Amino acid sequence: MVNDSSYTDEIMIKRWLFMTLLLSAAASAETYKAKGFTIEYGKNIPISVVEQLASRVSNNKKVVLAYLNQSKQYNGTPIKENLVVYISKQRRTPYQDWNTIHIPEKRVLSAFSEEKSENSGMAVIHELTHVYAVSDFRKKKKNGYEDRFFDDGLAVFLQHRFGESPEYPDFGQDLYRAVAETAHKYGGLIALAESENIRHSSKSRLGRRLAYLQEGAFTQFLIENYGLDKYLKIYGGESVQKVTGKTFPELESDWSAILVLK
Repeated sequence: MVNDSSYTDEIMIKRWLFMTLLLSAAASAETYKAKGFTIEYGKNIPISVVEQLASRVSNNKKVVLAYLNQSKQYNGTPIKENLVVYISKQRRTPYQDWNTIHIPEKRVLSAFSEEKSENSGMAVIHELTHVYAVSDFRKKKKNGYEDRFFDDGLAVFLQHRFGESPEYPDFGQDLYRAVAETAHKYGGLIALAESENIRHSSKSRLGRRLAYLQEGAFTQFLIENYGLDKYLKIYGGESVQKVTGKTFPELESDWSAILVLK
């Protein structure tokens, strides 16, 4: 979680380009100012829904930061701009881009209606985790993508632990059990070193879901067995072997041994 200026510059350029493309839509957008963040939304979204979303984001932001601040290893985030929550007509799944989290409009409307479904999850905690906990690995490219193995692991774990409702990828199920059952359907576990590649390139929704689940379950394993302080040392770029006394393959073996694979 060390601030890397070149990484920051690259992200800021991408952010500027994205905001430039967004200008045409901005004319029809409204802005709701909450304490410490803003919500951008279309004029068709009822203000009552926006206010409920603001309350959800505010409470979940407190939860994420309270959890992270338990550890003396947490040094904040390189993202210094105020949080922006963008209710998107275009996106089908929640997404984080620098200080902005994008939540699909359909999901927002569904989340605060009486007719919820498993596809109405907004993954607010997941995306807030991406804003407030940036791993050292995310600053490095792997197969052309940011390496979010630990970032998504922590985001999945915190969404599972603190989310208000069951959501993708575990839908409220115990992470270890969800990995075991999904791996059985998939035909076996994905090697952890390959999980990011599978998550990005797999044509199988099952494979992508398993990759997410494994990253979350492995994060849970590390935190349960070595504590949050040591986990965040790894998250910040320290050697896994130096921190835990074991190599990554040894840890993967320990982790897979506790999964009850059918």
